Amino acid sequence: MRTAVVVTGAALLLSACDSAPPPAPSAPPVPPATSTPASTKSLTPVRRVFDPVRVQDGVRRVLTESYLLTGVGDVSCPAGEDVVTGRVFECTVDIAGEKKKVTITVRDADGGYEVSQPEP
Repeated sequence: MRTAVVVTGAALLLSACDSAPPPAPSAPPVPPATSTPASTKSLTPVRRVFDPVRVQDGVRRVLTESYLLTGVGDVSCPAGEDVVTGRVFECTVDIAGEKKKVTITVRDADGGYEVSQPEP
């Protein structure tokens, strides 16, 4: 059985299907930080990066609300990760005193991302 969990704002949507493995739960889009100020005169694209504190909060929420894990402690995500569709990076999570890693996969240019299940 396949269960998909997509988190958008305060809504939690669950659906089921019998054919494919479940996709990783998603966190709502995180408004990215920018490393250069936007200017109407500049033709240089603005680099958009994730705010690591917001990603950490989103990871914690997905682990506790979607994966229903208990004992989720500190979450540490790297700074400076670009908001680029398909980009993959890892965060470290303390779960019941054990350090685990989760993989973050950027879904779209708006900052939506998926969070994998924790791995040793």
